[in-house]
Amino acid sequence: MRRLARVSGGVINTGRPFRYYQKVFFNNRSKADILTELQGKTIVDIGCGYTPFVPDSMFRACHDAGIEFYGIDPIIKKTMNFKASDAFYTRMTGGSGRLDANAPGVEKAISTLADDLPFADASVDRILSNWLILIWINEEAELLKIFSEFYRVLKIGGSFNLYPLPDWHSFRFKNPQLKALLRQFDINQHFVYEGFNPQYPSCNRVCFTKNS
Repeated sequence: MRRLARVSGGVINTGRPFRYYQKVFFNNRSKADILTELQGKTIVDIGCGYTPFVPDSMFRACHDAGIEFYGIDPIIKKTMNFKASDAFYTRMTGGSGRLDANAPGVEKAISTLADDLPFADASVDRILSNWLILIWINEEAELLKIFSEFYRVLKIGGSFNLYPLPDWHSFRFKNPQLKALLRQFDINQHFVYEGFNPQYPSCNRVCFTKNS
């Protein structure tokens, strides 16, 4: 899995534009439709990197639309000092490459880990995660901690969405607690194809919807 990330150009410390999320999580629906759907909901971006600091991001669009959209990543600091390489990696995702440490809404950019989320039980509608879970984090004990935390904060009917992944049915987990937890979700996958583009590898987006 880590090899997949390296070969396909996965970079954690970058800022992704709105159209990145539009393609991989929302099936290329219009920006207006997506923002209308998310009104009144709480969305959490796990492993957001520098996305909260770029003006053309989903984080910023949701902020401007009054939607509760949070970015979670331990790389976030109270004082951000961006380098030229950060702008370069951000442009690689198709964005403008501009980074603003004082961007509007950055109070919702939170420095923490995926297994220690600062949200109340059953308070989150949707979790999104690019290039992190099962790519850089794939030990079963660690996945159990993270997925348990996702289960805790999600409302019934809420979901967490992971991209990119191979066929979900190819995974063979051994941890009995992890297997039992996964049975508390309805799991569906959607194949994302954007041609030969290393930022949008031809892989699956897997959606885990909390069913109880």
